[in-house]
Amino acid sequence: MVKQEYLADDVFGINRDLPLNYVARNSADSVLIDNLSRRQHLVIYGSSKQGKTSLRKHCLNEQDYIVVHCSNKWGLDHLHEAILKQAGYELTVSKAMATSGKQKILAKIKAGFFGATAEGGAEAEKVQEEKTTTTPLELDPLDVNDIISALQEI
Repeated sequence: MVKQEYLADDVFGINRDLPLNYVARNSADSVLIDNLSRRQHLVIYGSSKQGKTSLRKHCLNEQDYIVVHCSNKWGLDHLHEAILKQAGYELTVSKAMATSGKQKILAKIKAGFFGATAEGGAEAEKVQEEKTTTTPLELDPLDVNDIISALQEI
């Protein structure tokens, strides 16, 4: 095994990348992986500088999660709206009222489809087209069942 040497600045300090001195911990890493196999949403929370970001980056690929940075002043509706936005929804306030007495939000999911044209002759030309499809969905931002339904559609 070749021993790798690093400068102190490469190892210590605040960094958004996985730190070079990350130590895998069975009590955290395997517990996270085991819970992810249950196919349910998972929330990683805790106070600042405890290793939440490093744990996530060590165990998961970037395309396998969304990150929502919360405010301690948020209500449940704000949290649900932030989750939907990070999952790709475009939210607008509806004029309809939810059963909770708050205004419903209109959530639209945007999906892109890419295609290429045929090639011909001695030269080839590839054209990439983007088509956007939107599907409106009215939901109550305080109703967790509405949020779950919306997330299952993507």
